[in-house]
Amino acid sequence: MRESGGAAVGGARAGGVPVVLLGRGHLGSAMIGRLAGVRRSFAELWRAFPPAVRFLLLGDLISAAGIGLTQPYLVILLHSVKGVPLVAATAMTSLLALAGFPGNWLSGTIADRVGGHRAMTAGLGVTVCGLALLAAGDGVVLLGVAVVSVGFGWSVTLPAYSTLIAGLVRPVDHARAFTVQYALFNAGMGAGAAAGALVTHHAVGGDLPLLWWVAGVTCAAAVVFVRISRAKATVPPQTPVASDDLLAASQSESGAPAAVIDATSAAPDASPQAALGGYRRVLADRALLRVLLAAALTSAAGYGVYESGLPVLAVISGDPAAMSWASVANCVTIVAGLPLTLGLTKRLRPPGLLTVTALVWSAAWLLCAAESQSHLFGASVTLPLAAGLVGIGELFMAGALPATVNELAPEALRGRYNATLTMAITSGMWAGPLLAAGATALGQVSSLFLMAVALLAVVVVLVRRPRPSW
Repeated sequence: MRESGGAAVGGARAGGVPVVLLGRGHLGSAMIGRLAGVRRSFAELWRAFPPAVRFLLLGDLISAAGIGLTQPYLVILLHSVKGVPLVAATAMTSLLALAGFPGNWLSGTIADRVGGHRAMTAGLGVTVCGLALLAAGDGVVLLGVAVVSVGFGWSVTLPAYSTLIAGLVRPVDHARAFTVQYALFNAGMGAGAAAGALVTHHAVGGDLPLLWWVAGVTCAAAVVFVRISRAKATVPPQTPVASDDLLAASQSESGAPAAVIDATSAAPDASPQAALGGYRRVLADRALLRVLLAAALTSAAGYGVYESGLPVLAVISGDPAAMSWASVANCVTIVAGLPLTLGLTKRLRPPGLLTVTALVWSAAWLLCAAESQSHLFGASVTLPLAAGLVGIGELFMAGALPATVNELAPEALRGRYNATLTMAITSGMWAGPLLAAGATALGQVSSLFLMAVALLAVVVVLVRRPRPSW
């Protein structure tokens, strides 16, 4: 199925010419050979991952499908099935994000103290309880607690997951591992959302809570995969710390570079001095603060504008249905573009990857700015095209930022470093709707997209400026 999808995408990008016809020429043969090569590269990379990582990735794929199954329909469940007033139901969805900040913060501490596998197990367990409570509960207060539980539990899993990936994979493969994780997560979310659309199309109101029961089962299954991963990682290989061009931060107290790291990240540094200071020590790292600033700005100009700016453009263009095609284009691009992205990720350092993200997203937003002023191609063409460009940028960003942060992170504080990255990205996403609201109120939607381009230019300056750790 994946090979067929890749061929279809290749044919579509060639202007609808069938792949068979392309194969008659030297260019077509080269393209087909290249696609086959990157698929083989992906298969080799997957086999190169330790079994513990493969089980984590599969568990993440399954749990993402469960979240995708329910997330678009939360307001419908609360209002149409549970009887919560529409205003209150809409407001309650914000509790998902609000619960995320304490969840991220606590996750970093737990991962550093007792290990990433245990943090993930705890987070998924809380998520399962919240999903079950949403399916079975009634009343605004009880349902509010359920929403908070889902948001809090899921936010605990994210930094712990990044911590585990970084510990289980060789540093040289960090960027590609995080890119694969991001693509699989989006594939799971997309598959879950598609299944949810089919079910809700035929379901009556009383059947809707079944989606949340199914989501709970998927998260419970993910717990099993996490525990298997932990068992597989009990005797980890020892891997070199970092590549030469990234961070000299894992120096021992004597000044000599540390030779190895614990590949499970499940047994934090036993030295009491290693974790002294906690988040205060993390935020004293100037190199990390620069990465976090770049992450927040990139998130605001990318994720934030995508989530809020594109719907506004669809509405003012009189074609709200274009957003559906935009979502499909974004998801398909992320999944289909993974093999090609992995090849570039192997060749480029994190500053180059973030620069590519900024350039691709800038092209998307300039296209949207032109559409808002002149209706150049129509929303039905512009929005899917922009969403596809956003998807390409997401893949590069997904590998660059976590890889950089984990190269900066001392082993005993790896969980907290990953937690601060998650919080920076979330903060940036929050800024997007605020910028969109201001631009809409002023009647200057194009200024939103131009502002995003300006922010991305700042990101390029930040990441291209010479720095020993970058």
